[in-house]
Amino acid sequence: MYSKIIVRQEMLNKRLNLKNEEIIYCSDIISDFIRVFIKQRAVKSAAFYMSIKNEVKIELAIDRILYENIKINLPYCKKNSDICFYKFKDTRTLVKDNYGILSPKCDKETDISSIDVFFIPGLAFDRAGNRIGYGKGCYDKVLTGSKKNSIFVGVCYNFQIYDKKEIEFTQNDIKMHYLICEKGIINCSDNV
Repeated sequence: MYSKIIVRQEMLNKRLNLKNEEIIYCSDIISDFIRVFIKQRAVKSAAFYMSIKNEVKIELAIDRILYENIKINLPYCKKNSDICFYKFKDTRTLVKDNYGILSPKCDKETDISSIDVFFIPGLAFDRAGNRIGYGKGCYDKVLTGSKKNSIFVGVCYNFQIYDKKEIEFTQNDIKMHYLICEKGIINCSDNV
């Protein structure tokens, strides 16, 4: 089993060394898979993120579904590493949160129980649905408050995926139901 600390640094370095052409090429393919995933499940409300540090540019997926009948929500990170979600309207309404990430800031938070699917960034995943993020536990905390049938989807590049149950995890870590990378959609329950 690979240590979170080692994997976190290794994957961050690999991702930071990606060329912009690679990021755009893979992000374009991944965005198509995300759109298919949403359509197949008739998703009404989805949580996305704004990419940082060479993450998959999920903004391309947001652009593709923006005018469909789907409520798009983006996270706002508070100083204490808590995340809340706000409805995304357009890029002009985005402000930087406490970590410098572009986020919507509105008067009313989205009720977490109204979100059907959460598309979640990470530094590494394994095929069993384990995820390694930046180490603050932001997503693990917020996902515990989601509705029972919410779907958690890790979004990443193929090189960020380890084989079955290969990365370190704890009882507080929330597992992903699916992973989406440029190679396709992986059902994590098939790999437990």
